Amino acid sequence: MAPVDPHSYTDGAHPVVSHAALAFYLDFAASTIHASALLTLSAPHSGDLVLDTRALAVHSATTAAEPPEPIPFSLAAAPDPVLGSALTLTLPPDTTSFRLTFSTSPAASALQWLAPPQTASGHPFVFSQCQSIHARSIFPCHDTPAARITFSLLLNVPSQLSAVAAARHVARRDPLPSDHRGACDDELWCAPGRIVEEFQMEQSVPPYLFAFAAGGIGFRDLGPRTRVYAEGGDKVLDEAAREFAGVEEMVKVGESLFGPYEWERFDLLVLPPSFPYGGMENPRMVFLTPTVIKGDAAGAQVVAHELAHSWTGNLITNKTNEDFWLNEGFTTYAERRIVEVVQGEERAALNMGIGWRGLNRMMERFKDNMEFTKLKPKMAGIDPDDVYSEVPYEKGFQFLWRIERQVGGSMEHCYCFTPHYNIHSLKI
Repeated sequence: MAPVDPHSYTDGAHPVVSHAALAFYLDFAASTIHASALLTLSAPHSGDLVLDTRALAVHSATTAAEPPEPIPFSLAAAPDPVLGSALTLTLPPDTTSFRLTFSTSPAASALQWLAPPQTASGHPFVFSQCQSIHARSIFPCHDTPAARITFSLLLNVPSQLSAVAAARHVARRDPLPSDHRGACDDELWCAPGRIVEEFQMEQSVPPYLFAFAAGGIGFRDLGPRTRVYAEGGDKVLDEAAREFAGVEEMVKVGESLFGPYEWERFDLLVLPPSFPYGGMENPRMVFLTPTVIKGDAAGAQVVAHELAHSWTGNLITNKTNEDFWLNEGFTTYAERRIVEVVQGEERAALNMGIGWRGLNRMMERFKDNMEFTKLKPKMAGIDPDDVYSEVPYEKGFQFLWRIERQVGGSMEHCYCFTPHYNIHSLKI
């Protein structure tokens, strides 16, 4: 086996999944997704193929041809505490695509299920958070940023709910028996009171950027390609719309600095308070904590960071989590360039000072394990969530700012924003 990533079972000698056609039945009562996935490989393959999973129940594996033929598979019985369980398939000769049916666990690490009393709308709610290595708890995949995918997604939800995803919305329609291909039985999939939200992502993304949410979600338009979504009714939506009124202008500033915005839309979803991050840069649909809505447009800084990811991180992605600074260091630099234009040099300088103080806190935090103060730490056997810190953000920024001061000019002219590319670590 030739591993490409210390946080994945992906074998570098084998092709990877390049497209996933996903059908999800969201069972809110059981906090479970019943699902099918038609997975297409980047090249034909025969014999063993290994995918990443975590706490998934895999029900079947079959060929994509009609009639389908069973594919032998095995799921490691003893999951690795960091990697989860390897799913090994034995593919027939020259296989290009195959179908899996499976169910998530109520404790899936990428999913947060909220009961009606936990939401402002009084409806159940679910959202995903796949960074860093949690996509494998939603569907079997090569869960490494080295393997980018396109995908289609069908979300079968109660008809009183709405769903969003980090993808182009195709339709809201009645369920069809042909949709699910074994995700569940026809009677369940097509039951009265259910609706299907259909999405398509034609641009390749690393699995950690796969994202969706469903609940009592409404929206307000902010501009021709920007919209804010939230659950909680008109009051929350009106406050969010005021807070983020300048987002369209911010996108234009980003384009003036870094080139065309490649993702068509830049929408925002304000999540319930249990969302564990300030923001998540899912392409086309940034996820935000409600704490950024303060009534004074201060949330614009968080939005600037997630917008900057539209170029640094989403178009160009670090190959592994050991190279995470290539994502966040460049994005923090790009964020401050946007803030400098939108909010002025003094605000950008203040943010730099706050970041420097945070970096010093991280030096103190890791004083007994200096490995995690490096731009490129060794992380085999380490859960990325356990050592998540400001180091890749702020130390990466300081390195890039130092280059700018040494060579002159602005770093956005030194960084090639080639679409949909994985870059390797620099030798820092």
